[in-house]
Amino acid sequence: MPWPATDEDGFGPEDVIRITGVSAETFARVEGYLELLAEWRERINLIGPGEGRHLWRRHVLDSLQLLEYISEADKSVADLGSGAGFPGLVIACAMAERPGASVTLVEKSPRKSEFLRAVAKELGLPVSVLTIRLEDYPGTRFDVVTARALAPLPKLLGYANDWLKPSGKALLMKGRDTAAELAEAREDWTFDLSTLDSLSSPEGRVLKVSSLRSRRV
Repeated sequence: MPWPATDEDGFGPEDVIRITGVSAETFARVEGYLELLAEWRERINLIGPGEGRHLWRRHVLDSLQLLEYISEADKSVADLGSGAGFPGLVIACAMAERPGASVTLVEKSPRKSEFLRAVAKELGLPVSVLTIRLEDYPGTRFDVVTARALAPLPKLLGYANDWLKPSGKALLMKGRDTAAELAEAREDWTFDLSTLDSLSSPEGRVLKVSSLRSRRV
């Protein structure tokens, strides 16, 4: 079953391109990914049946907005809890144009991992998929870690600390009300923080975290 041409409020592909400025090549890869997602969701539970009503804003734009905070010097990205591929596969669609860049998708579900690998192979994306729990990280560290709707911030920072290079940054997608989570997180962690308004939702925030250190060390 194909996706609607636009969201129910009329927001669509042209709006995504206008806001993000991504290249035609990047957007063609994103569209290829969405086509595969439409095919595979008939077989496995990748995305809810009602998500097509706001696919372009809530999922595509929401993912692509992170590119603004991933510099040309950031060669390695790890997306934790990748699920159906938002934001990790969408980011990879753009980073395919950056020589030497790579995106690692971390997903514990074997079936979802199978889908992620199939998309990466079909579209020729610079992607590797790790079918492991986040606690079982392989010892490789990354320039950037991304996560969306994964865990409360104190726990999420613990994951990020294991996967990030000391000089790296985490881009964590949260709702508007993060004050309580931040207060709790600062009990165990020190970090530099920029709280950025989401382009996709007035309720959303992107937390850019760097210089992450445990207070317990």
